[in-house]
Amino acid sequence: MAKNISCQHRYCKNLAEDSVTMSCGHTFCKSCLDHQVDTSDPQCPLCLQALQRVQMANLSLYTGKRGEIPCNICGESQTFIAVKSCLTCLLSYCEHHLKPHQSMERLNGHKLVKPVERLDERACSVHSRPLDLYSTRDKRCICALCVKPGVDVIPVETERQRREVDRQNTIKKLESMISQREKKLENLQNTVSKDQAEINREQTEIREVFTAVMDVLKRAEEELHAPLEDGRRSLDEEMKVKAQQVHKDIQKYTEIIDRLNQTKNEEDDIIFLQSYPSVPTEFRDDLRVSIDTELNFGSMRNITTSVLTSIRTQLENLCSFEIRRIQKFLVDVTLDEKTAHPALEVSQDGKTVRGKANANDIPGAPKQSDLVDGILGNLQIKSGKAFWVVEVGQQTGWELGVVKENANRTGKVFCKPSEGYWVIVFCGPNTYGAFEEKPVQLHLSTKPKNVGVFVDYESDLISFYNMNDLSHIYTFTQCRFNGTIRSYFNPHPNKNVKNADPMIVSSVNSTDINM
Repeated sequence: MAKNISCQHRYCKNLAEDSVTMSCGHTFCKSCLDHQVDTSDPQCPLCLQALQRVQMANLSLYTGKRGEIPCNICGESQTFIAVKSCLTCLLSYCEHHLKPHQSMERLNGHKLVKPVERLDERACSVHSRPLDLYSTRDKRCICALCVKPGVDVIPVETERQRREVDRQNTIKKLESMISQREKKLENLQNTVSKDQAEINREQTEIREVFTAVMDVLKRAEEELHAPLEDGRRSLDEEMKVKAQQVHKDIQKYTEIIDRLNQTKNEEDDIIFLQSYPSVPTEFRDDLRVSIDTELNFGSMRNITTSVLTSIRTQLENLCSFEIRRIQKFLVDVTLDEKTAHPALEVSQDGKTVRGKANANDIPGAPKQSDLVDGILGNLQIKSGKAFWVVEVGQQTGWELGVVKENANRTGKVFCKPSEGYWVIVFCGPNTYGAFEEKPVQLHLSTKPKNVGVFVDYESDLISFYNMNDLSHIYTFTQCRFNGTIRSYFNPHPNKNVKNADPMIVSSVNSTDINM
C-alpha cells in the first residue's frame, strides 16, 4: 500500500487526498493549488518555478515495499521508486529526478544502469569517490585518489571488456568440459553396460557349466542307484513268494496237528494205527534270500572315473571367459637378444627366435644331447598381472614360461621352481610336461600352435593356455617370485632342419582371440 502524501503548502500540511504533482516535483492538494493560481502568479509556492500541472500522483510510484530501491533525492515524506542508478554520482533517481541526467549535457557521460542496491559499495571506502579504475597489480577496483606511482591502472570499463572476453572464453571452456564429461559419462555408461553384459554372459556360462555338472552327477547317481532299485524290487517279489510258501506250510502243519489230536482218545489200536496221519520226516528251511544285493565295485569305480572325467571336461568350459578376462592384461613382449644363447637366431624386431642350423659348430653351443639355454624377454615383471601369447607353430620341441632374473643360466641348468624356473615343455609327439620339483606329465587333447602365458604376481600364479581351442594347459601355484621375473623362451635346437620353425612372440595388436 502506498504512503499517505502530505500537501507541501506552508499553510496546509493536510493529507493530499486529491493531490497534484508539479513539474518541479512538489505536491499540493488541489484546493491549495487552485487558491495559489487564483490569488497569485502561476508558480510553485515553494520553489517559485513556473506552474505546470502534471498528472495526478500515482501512488504505485511511491516506494515502501521490501526489495524496492528508493530515489535518493526525494524527500522523506514522498520517496519515489528509483528507475535508474548513476554509477558516477553513486545515487539512484526516480523518473522525475532523473531528468537532469537526460537533459543536461555535462551529465550525459554519466553511466546509468537499472536500480542498484548498496551503491556505497561502489565508492572508495577511504576517499568516498567512485571506484572507476582498476589496479592490475592489486587486482581490485580503486578511485582516482588511490592511484600510486608505478602502479598500472586501467579504466574499469577496460577491465570489464577484458573480463568479458575472459568470461566468454571461460564459458566456452566450461561448456567444453561439460561436453567432455557428458561424453565421459556416456562412455562410462557404455562401459558399465558392456561390463554388465559380460557379467551376465559369464554368469550364464557358469550356470550352464554347473548345470551340466549337476546333470553328470545326477546321471551317475541314477546309474549307481539303478541296480540297488532292481535288487529292492526283486527282494519284494521274492518276499511275496516266500511268504506264500510259509503260509501254506503253516496251514499244512496245522491240519496235521488237528488230525494227530483227533487220534489221542482212540481206544482201538487198529483204528488208531489206521487213522494216524502221515507226518513229514524233516522240515525244509528254504527261506533264505538268493538275490545278490552287493554293489559291483568295478562298475562303481568305472562310473566314478567317468564322472570325474566329465566334470573336469565341463569345468574346462569355464576357461573361455577366464581367457577373456586376462586379455586386458595383454603386454607387448620383445626378446632380449643380449640374453640369447649363441645357438639362437633373433630377428631385428625382437619378435622371432629360432635355433641356428648346425649349432654344434658355434663356439659355446651345447652338445647335441643338451637343450639350448633359451632367451629372456625384455619385460621385467615386479608386480601386477601380465599376459602374452607365443606362436609355436609346427615346432617339434619348445619350452615356455617365466624365470627369475637372477636365476642360474650357465652350466648345468635345472628347470624347476626352487631354481627360479616355472616352465612347461613339449619334447616329442604328444609329449608335454611341467617342470615342477618332480616333473609332471601333461595330457593335451590337441596340439597347441599358440600358447598364452599369464602371470599374477601377487597371487603367486602362472597359467598356460592353448589359445587355439581356449583350453587350460597347466598352472603353477604358490610361486615364490621374491624379485623381478622375466618371460622365458626356448625353441630347442635345430637338428638337421627338423625344428626349423621359429618361435614368434605375438604383438599386442595382432593377438586375436575369437570366442
